[in-house]
Amino acid sequence: MLGKAFGLRKKRKKDTADKGAAPANPSVAPIGNISKMLNSSGRIALQTLQQMTQVYEKPEFIRFMRQPALIGSSIQAGSFANPARTSSDEVNRTIIFEMDAAEEATSASETLKHAIYPLVTREYVSGARASFSIGRVGGNDMIMPDLAISKQHAFIEIQRGNYLIRDVNSTNGTTVNGKRVQKKPKQIQDGDIIGFARYEFSFLFPESLFDMLQGS
Repeated sequence: MLGKAFGLRKKRKKDTADKGAAPANPSVAPIGNISKMLNSSGRIALQTLQQMTQVYEKPEFIRFMRQPALIGSSIQAGSFANPARTSSDEVNRTIIFEMDAAEEATSASETLKHAIYPLVTREYVSGARASFSIGRVGGNDMIMPDLAISKQHAFIEIQRGNYLIRDVNSTNGTTVNGKRVQKKPKQIQDGDIIGFARYEFSFLFPESLFDMLQGS
């Protein structure tokens, strides 16, 4: 579907240039639907977004994304408590991850660099408020199948352009710029580093994501 959309988009640009008309109005919504491009974990392919920045102008890309995204950035050094416990009772239990304060976060693996999760909720929510869920199991909007992540780990509440993150009593916690989120929701901004257990993500608004993708 995406290839067809790109083809139509390029044809429209060519036709416009041939006729000497003005560029397409950036307020017109681009072709496609981002929710249909997510995999079962809520991720979108890095290559897909990179291709989009070559086809769409920044205003169109922003309109298409609509919401910020979480971009994999680094993994905290540390170890799991009691890693040898693998009984059937332990398989579905979150394992405590102990961070090593003496070590810095390691660079993101290639897999994590490709982990891009747009804030797209799985169910249509009417009104000005929506909630984006992060967790280890199905039913969350962002699924991270790692035993350091709780089944239901955190929520990001979307309120009229504001974004508030709330930890859901997770085993290994949620952080914003290295500080642990307590019971009270914490407002997050473009460029903040959000941590779920040992994983860290950059929280980027569509315009910042566009710039990052063009520079990658």
